[in-house]
Amino acid sequence: MIPDVSTGTSPRPLLAYLYGPGRREEHEDPHLVAAWDRAGAPDPGRDPGATIGRLAARLDQHAQLRAAEIGAPPPSRVWHCSVRTAPEDPLLTDDQWAHVAQRIVAATGLAPTDGPGCRWVAVRHAVHHIHIAGISVLPDGSRPAMHRDAARAQAECRAIETEWGLRSVGQGERVTTSYPTTAEIIKAEQQGWDQPSRVWLQQRMRQALAGASSVAEYAAALEADGVQVRWRTDETGARVGYSLARPGDTGTSGIPLYFAAGRLDSALTLPRLTALLEASASTEPS
Repeated sequence: MIPDVSTGTSPRPLLAYLYGPGRREEHEDPHLVAAWDRAGAPDPGRDPGATIGRLAARLDQHAQLRAAEIGAPPPSRVWHCSVRTAPEDPLLTDDQWAHVAQRIVAATGLAPTDGPGCRWVAVRHAVHHIHIAGISVLPDGSRPAMHRDAARAQAECRAIETEWGLRSVGQGERVTTSYPTTAEIIKAEQQGWDQPSRVWLQQRMRQALAGASSVAEYAAALEADGVQVRWRTDETGARVGYSLARPGDTGTSGIPLYFAAGRLDSALTLPRLTALLEASASTEPS
């Protein structure tokens, strides 16, 4: 579980992004899963009468009251934290994500359980992550104590991982794998598969890598595990990339659906895979 903390100057653009289609039309069913006050937080994703502007105004109310006193809203008042699970983790329900959000805002000091808190919302627009958007201004116009908020968010995520049996991701570690879309998850359920094809392929990539000492052995292990491997070549015929398909996963025309290796795991593109295996071979005892 990976939290990513940042700050900004205005809540409306952030909310417009969270409730919008996404940069690549990847957002699906954006809606609130938690808030400082569910009754006081309009949800443009569920309530046809709610608007992003109205939600932004409610969220920013304390900051605007402070702005009326001092002439400008407090700087960097928008607090944003995305929280993402690993692809192989079980899908969390809205209630579970709400619990995660409540723990994160409490741990970071945005909305502690033992005192006054700031206004915040948690928006879900994908199966594997949420975004927490808050305004770091307390009801009296002062700023909350949020020293080392990113580290505190990391620590809380580590605790949740342990309690819920999720994949443990160390601080600073990058998850290079991509996540299944809602459509891919629905397709897996319809096909009776335990996992979406993207996750199924990612696991077999890691398994093949574990026992390989060359690209040829890696590819052979994939094929032995039932994975269809398609190579991409340049004008000289040299291999420059590859893509993978799961047996039985086809489009409407019956053609196998291939995933580019870099889209599955950016650490296992052909150039990086080759370098990784060559480095491993050079460190093995002779």
